[in-house]
Amino acid sequence: MNAVSRCILVLIAGCIFSTIPDGMAADLKPVGGITAFGGAERNGDGASGIGGIDLLGLAPLGKDIGIQGGLFLSGGQGFRFGLNAGPVLNFTSGKAGLFLDYEHRVRENFNYVGIRGVGGYYFDRFDALLSYSQPVSSVKRSGGDKVTAINELQTILRFYPTNEVEFNAGLLVNSFAGPGHRDNGGTGVGGVFGFSFKLFDPVVIQLVQGKIDNRERYRITSGIQIIWGSPLQQYLREQVSTPSVGGTSGGTKISRRPPSFSTASRIEGFNNVQQGKE
Repeated sequence: MNAVSRCILVLIAGCIFSTIPDGMAADLKPVGGITAFGGAERNGDGASGIGGIDLLGLAPLGKDIGIQGGLFLSGGQGFRFGLNAGPVLNFTSGKAGLFLDYEHRVRENFNYVGIRGVGGYYFDRFDALLSYSQPVSSVKRSGGDKVTAINELQTILRFYPTNEVEFNAGLLVNSFAGPGHRDNGGTGVGGVFGFSFKLFDPVVIQLVQGKIDNRERYRITSGIQIIWGSPLQQYLREQVSTPSVGGTSGGTKISRRPPSFSTASRIEGFNNVQQGKE
């Protein structure tokens, strides 16, 4: 983790914890949800469809501290399996969490490990979210290819026209620090957007949830979510997470080494011979 990434983590932690008052209010309570999703993504090595399931849960350890975790399984650019877990603090006007993320990508045989901080501050009809994910896994090199995990900073606003309807929109910046951040076009800047509503208890329709940057990296999904015992607005405020499903926050980049001159020449010569035989 380089100096830029450390400074960002310290700044976010300072902003989050400086807002925590001495007397914390609303107690944490158990939370659970499961989402089945499908869509499309481009993240590292071409575009493809994506689909899978995403689970999230929170277990209180006291009225103001708990453990939140998640699990996802997805397919598309190869099978992926992921876990995340970490402590959550509850305070009068929001929540904050620090999580360890793990993802195994079968296609690249790559293990992503990262640290992610998320903070939420709640108003009457708005939520303000800030999230930063920093990979700590090593660069993988194999056969001339290089697979690197990338960092990501998100700022998001959620808007609730009613207790059962949610819009979200925000900004993201990724791949601005760490190994390989200059590969494949370097830093990306883009946006986050989404819309969901509760159809009936306990079914939520995630009509669209997406993120996209100017380096043609994107993930856009739709899904059906099952949540228990809460209006949609209350459920989203009972845990702390950014509105994204189907993978780790930052993702990966794959840099492929072009064929050497001698290899390219042999291929061209072979093709010429084949054409001559015809």
